[in-house]
Amino acid sequence: MTEWFDNEHPSLRRCWHPIGEVSEFDGVGPHLVRLVGAYFALWKASDGWSLLPDQCPHRLAPLTQGTVTDGVLRCAYHGWCFSGEGTCVEIPALENATSSIPPTAHLSGAQVEEHYGLLWVALEDPIAPLPAISDWGSDAFGLVRLPYQTWNAGAAQMTDNFLDVGHFPFTHTATIGDADDRVVHDYELSRDGWTFSAHHEHSAKVLDGSGRLEKRTMDFVCFAPHHVSLRLGYEDDTILLLFFHQPIDRETTRVFVIQMAESLAKDPGLGPDTIAFQMAVGKEDRDLLETLRTKGVPLTPGVEANTRADRITVELRRVLSDLASAARTRPLTGLVE
Repeated sequence: MTEWFDNEHPSLRRCWHPIGEVSEFDGVGPHLVRLVGAYFALWKASDGWSLLPDQCPHRLAPLTQGTVTDGVLRCAYHGWCFSGEGTCVEIPALENATSSIPPTAHLSGAQVEEHYGLLWVALEDPIAPLPAISDWGSDAFGLVRLPYQTWNAGAAQMTDNFLDVGHFPFTHTATIGDADDRVVHDYELSRDGWTFSAHHEHSAKVLDGSGRLEKRTMDFVCFAPHHVSLRLGYEDDTILLLFFHQPIDRETTRVFVIQMAESLAKDPGLGPDTIAFQMAVGKEDRDLLETLRTKGVPLTPGVEANTRADRITVELRRVLSDLASAARTRPLTGLVE
């Protein structure tokens, strides 16, 4: 039987995922969050952000219909109250609530962190660490954030696409692809734990819409499960593209794209044109990926035909396969039910 790594693969509960820009979540909440096919309530507890299943354990009402007061989340149905850790701290219908709260009244919370201007969530004890971007905060780079997009595609598929070095002449004909540079020559590839890297050189159009061709270097870093840092080296510019994925449900993924560039540090006014061009490049990928009838990446060997030109995307499959195995065998230290 074929094993598919899609947006609801169980191992994704043990990974870090972005759920939105910090500025997206105004006030204390609760805010509805969708992740790996499930619904969650995000809210500001007394000690920071909390994420709990969006379902009161009493009569299964959505906690996102409730209210937050003094760091406590109160269900709108019968008034049950929860701390940021998911502990039920009040049941109004009980006269002596402290001693009468049943064990099943409590919820388990997720880990929530702020990184790169985004909120990140690990639903269960994470196996792989958060992505580490060494150039983050460097004065050498200016920064723009692309409008986030929701694609009808799997996060692993999208990562596969952003890592792929053979599709440029065919998919990106209107933006960056060099129609005459079709051969994928041998390239460097290495792995370090839950991260792998690759270095590739090819010919591409520069990222200004002029159509001018230039040799460029591409340095990929992929962080499990499906986050990508891509450093592009041009003659007069260095660009860093960050792709962070939120697997919403089996067929839907939201992608957060950040571009850092030396040229943006020198001239911040390039931001709007930079965003417009990157959106055009992304649209070419999106138009193709959304036609795929499968929404995951197969982990079972032999389902796809691979060649040596696919080494980097085959490595992605190895990492995802190892992640699936680790999630099955490593014990949990924390759990969101």
